[in-house]
Amino acid sequence: MAERYETDVAWPLPQEPSAAERAAFAQSRKYRNVGPGNNKLEAVADFLIPKEPWEYGMMALGPGVGLAGRALAQLPKAVRVGLGAAGITATASEAEAAKVPSFKQMQKVLKGFGIDDAQRILKPGVYKRPDEIAREASENVAPEHPAMKELFGVTREDLYEIGERGTRKGNIEPSYKMPAKGPQGSYVSDALMNPRNAQRQIDTLTEAQKYPGLVHGMQSWYVMDPAFQRLEQLVGREEAIKQYNQFNTVVPMFSPASPVTSELNRGTAARMMINRGEWDKFLQHGGTAVDKRGADFPPELRDVIPHPYHSTAQGGPVGRYLETGKVEMSQPKVPLYMQASGVPQTGFQTKLPVPDAHWGRSVGVGDVRTTANPGVSLKGPEYGELGPWYRENVAKPMGIEAVPAQGFQWGVYAPQTGVDTAIGAPKLELLSQMIWERAKKLGLDPATMRDKVLMGREHAAWLLGIPTAGGAAYEAYKPQGSVIQSQ
Repeated sequence: MAERYETDVAWPLPQEPSAAERAAFAQSRKYRNVGPGNNKLEAVADFLIPKEPWEYGMMALGPGVGLAGRALAQLPKAVRVGLGAAGITATASEAEAAKVPSFKQMQKVLKGFGIDDAQRILKPGVYKRPDEIAREASENVAPEHPAMKELFGVTREDLYEIGERGTRKGNIEPSYKMPAKGPQGSYVSDALMNPRNAQRQIDTLTEAQKYPGLVHGMQSWYVMDPAFQRLEQLVGREEAIKQYNQFNTVVPMFSPASPVTSELNRGTAARMMINRGEWDKFLQHGGTAVDKRGADFPPELRDVIPHPYHSTAQGGPVGRYLETGKVEMSQPKVPLYMQASGVPQTGFQTKLPVPDAHWGRSVGVGDVRTTANPGVSLKGPEYGELGPWYRENVAKPMGIEAVPAQGFQWGVYAPQTGVDTAIGAPKLELLSQMIWERAKKLGLDPATMRDKVLMGREHAAWLLGIPTAGGAAYEAYKPQGSVIQSQ
């Protein structure tokens, strides 16, 4: 099978372009598609004249790195000829430096992988050979924790079968806040939606299917049926639907800029406080750094992990939801995550992948963005066409739905995209482990703690507690399993 995905480019990947090269390339970007009947000579000449302080600084670096010389080399040949006729040329040394060999080499290499108009190589590992990526992921699968079997009676393979091996279709249509004019393309999706990029991902996922331990937990990552079924046993179907919807709305709102362990800890604690009528107390104290928690800090929140965006990206949307009963979030990730984590009784979607940051990096989003933070989760305009394209061109050829495909791809590429913990545990297993460990810490029956968490009367936490440093990062310990959904 190796010959199927051999590329015509050689490793190692070229060196990361310098800041000067990237800046020159960005400056010339909007003029590179000039053609007959589309004369932008005046505008091109205007942009070559430095206006901002940083532009003067780059020009002052010397002829060998002049912005004008580098930018000229990025323009189409016809435009460069026109500039020469107008008397606008680079010096000999600038023209030589403007060849920008590392930048052009990088673009050529990534184009072979289906990444057009690349700006950088954010995570070089995503372009390794598919068999190497799959092998590294399989070696990073965590052993299955016994908590899920004890508390919910299922294993990872059982969840995989409940999800019909990735083929179970959702029973609701996905929805999120789209741009006013509906789904629209962007330069990001335009640079990625091509057969080469699709085949790169398909080849890697095909290799990864050779490892059942990787497949079972990651393709079933969003399957939560056993949790609903236990809730139904406790309160009946009608009330279970109401309570599960609350759980599946409040908890995912704590996923922005967080690993799932923080999301489950903070989200279940917030839901507990909401049901106690004490949301304001959580909003006031839930973001307090550990080293700033005094003797009067609410004891029920002692093991809640703090977060730097507590009152904004997380607390703000929850507060609006409590006021209006509606999920009002401007970006697609969290709404689609909620819908992917539903169950048949409440409704769930499988048509659109959850566009978290790590999945985006594996698709190539971080390599084509021209923004300051290229590695974050996808925004609405970027995702409008890319999500459906992924479903039709990557998930469908694999014979699975887009949501399990995204979960699987997240795990397969995890060692390459920046995940520094073990993978393989689906969301239900991580929740089970956190319930189990908090019960053990408090000397309680784990089954009793499970029921209280499901009904929003208690929260989940790690046995090891939280680090002494504030903020969302908690490097003091490495939870077992996957931390999907971090941004």
